[in-house]
Amino acid sequence: MRLVDALKNKKSLKWGIFSAFIIGFILPVIQTGFFQRSFSSWILTLLKSPLNTSLYFIFILLTGVVISLFIYNKEEKSSCNVKKGSRFGAVGTFFGFFVGVCPACVGLIGLLFPLSVSITLTYYGWIFMTLAIILQLLSLKNLGGFKEQ
Repeated sequence: MRLVDALKNKKSLKWGIFSAFIIGFILPVIQTGFFQRSFSSWILTLLKSPLNTSLYFIFILLTGVVISLFIYNKEEKSSCNVKKGSRFGAVGTFFGFFVGVCPACVGLIGLLFPLSVSITLTYYGWIFMTLAIILQLLSLKNLGGFKEQ
């Protein structure tokens, strides 16, 4: 499968790991403001909500895989439609990154709305994360990740 080949390629794997690290760890640290109590409450919230936490880690992994496959397809000059596949990935990343993010964080888009809207977005964040995961999977399909070489 192209997906396995992309993960074997060193350059695309490095970019995938880097993007997964940025989304998985750097963003929550930025949102908690580097405060020790905020970061520890973020960890406790992750432990208390297994559904949201599992969706969050699936989203992190899928984002890294989509970035890896995108880089691999660009390097290999693949015949698949990279623009179409990357659109789904970009929209999925937007939903996950700005709206859903993690169980303990208010999405970045929530900073633009009143508190009640931000709390609602956080409470129903699992819906946005599920939508983001579906869009990431569509992106993998459109990027040819499940096709044989």
